[in-house]
Amino acid sequence: MSKPLRVLIIEDSEDDALLLLRELRKGGYGPVYERVETPEAMRAALAKQEWDIIISDYVLPQFSGLAALDVLRKSGKDLPFIIVSGKIGENIAVTAMKAGAHDYIIKGNLARLVPAIERELRDAASRLNRRRAEEELEHYRHHLEDMVEKRTTELQATNDQLQKALDEVKTLRGFLPICASCKKIRDDKGYWTQLESYFHEHSDVQFSHGICPECAVKLYPEYFGKDPDPIKDPSEEED
Repeated sequence: MSKPLRVLIIEDSEDDALLLLRELRKGGYGPVYERVETPEAMRAALAKQEWDIIISDYVLPQFSGLAALDVLRKSGKDLPFIIVSGKIGENIAVTAMKAGAHDYIIKGNLARLVPAIERELRDAASRLNRRRAEEELEHYRHHLEDMVEKRTTELQATNDQLQKALDEVKTLRGFLPICASCKKIRDDKGYWTQLESYFHEHSDVQFSHGICPECAVKLYPEYFGKDPDPIKDPSEEED
């Protein structure tokens, strides 16, 4: 069973194109082809469908192999490009290879055509796989960068929230010097402050003022008497 091969042939001679196709069929390929011989026709063929390989003559009445290489380069496609010509010397071949041709073959030695095509198809497949791997790696790298950036933003927001909470929380630690008589507290600057003021400044504690029974008797004996009822322990109550 022949192997399918999509070939864009740049050739002004239909007979020479038929010779190329016969050589491909001898090599086991079933070519699907289009023959063009102008830059406009080549650009249209490249835009119309995908190709596996380009085989080009070097000199045409309205075109050339070097000009065809330029059209291919500007199209952005990476296709094997083989020059097959009856009028090519070593210097011209070197020039063509430097311009991007992958191989050159003399029309009188078409036996080299199929091996050259097989080699270039393998190389093209390797380049394609490498590009895909690089694209996947680049996509994965961007994905990781996005994830890191997103996570960093989330962590920064969390840190900001925690810092805000810490700023709002006031804590008391260590020993507090307190006056045994008036119960004032000495702050870290050496100033004595009312207990209520100190706790209000250094914590979220809020005081509600009242008077205990002992102080009520002491301060207001005319209202509470000298022996206020003590708070009884439930265990002391008689049955």
